[in-house]
Amino acid sequence: MSKLFSILLCLVFTLGILVASMAEINKAVMKEGGLREKSVSWIDKAIPSTN
Repeated sequence: MSKLFSILLCLVFTLGILVASMAEINKAVMKEGGLREKSVSWIDKAIPSTN
């Protein structure tokens, strides 16, 4: 039973670390002047508008 409990705890801690990492990545992408804005501006520069 203790082996099962320790495996369960390892899974919970691993998932917690993954969720925290994903939150940090999302914050970096969505913040003001973040990766999303930079990539949109790069695409706008690379593909000139036809108007």
